[in-house]
Amino acid sequence: MHINYSCVVENKERYQKQGWLWLNSLLHLGKIDPGRIYVHCIKGTDARYVEKCAGTGANVSVIEPFGDKKYCNAIAQMSDEKLTDSDAAVLMDTDMIMLGNFEHMIDLDRVSGKVIHLKNPETTVIDSLFELAGLKKALPDIPIESDGGYPTYGANFNGGLYVIPKKYCKIIKSGWEKWALWMLANGKPLYEAKKEDHIDQLGFCMTAHENSIPVKYLDRQYNYHVIFDLGEKEKIPYVLHYHTATDENGFISPNYRLEGKIKEAVEAANALIKKYIAIW
Repeated sequence: MHINYSCVVENKERYQKQGWLWLNSLLHLGKIDPGRIYVHCIKGTDARYVEKCAGTGANVSVIEPFGDKKYCNAIAQMSDEKLTDSDAAVLMDTDMIMLGNFEHMIDLDRVSGKVIHLKNPETTVIDSLFELAGLKKALPDIPIESDGGYPTYGANFNGGLYVIPKKYCKIIKSGWEKWALWMLANGKPLYEAKKEDHIDQLGFCMTAHENSIPVKYLDRQYNYHVIFDLGEKEKIPYVLHYHTATDENGFISPNYRLEGKIKEAVEAANALIKKYIAIW
């Protein structure tokens, strides 16, 4: 398989540091060829940062922000035809550290992601959006990991990691753009619930339902949320999603005691951070 990997780097120092660490985790822990990595920097990014990332051999470009230019910028990377000219495109947030290559689990017949961890937003909010949009459910509900298996809409993935096979890239791009723009103009239930930061996540979900796109739900080890104590003792995650769980020096430092395999994973991630933040 020929798999490409992508992120969008927002034009702020915090996200640029994350993007640099993400890039180096793919290169040095994931063993991903730099020619298969795409770093999309939002317009206005300092040229020195662009040059630094490009110096690794990765594909680096400057892109226009999308939609509200705040919560929807992840959608902009789908316009990169070189990215989507592959068997599958893996879209990742910058606040992620890849600890190991996971291409063995990629399904070229289904769009993959990890279901949301929390009921965020509530299913009733999504119900209202679908009703306003005139959309019908095309995928069965799926229980989330917390809150006793509270059901959410199928394909309501955490937006940190999407795996999109080539045959669905154009469909996803078109629908994702359409529904994000629609919610910016018509998403009253989302704004009333103060959940507008989930526009891109729900736009992806709506696209999957509108087009009856088959989905695969990934185990949490492929998008492991460090901010929650998930008690991982059996297997080291392939991808750590650390959000804001960092200390004053930028190292991953969740507010619970680390044990088992998750302790090993965080130690490995912090070793990479220590090495590459020094040459930031």
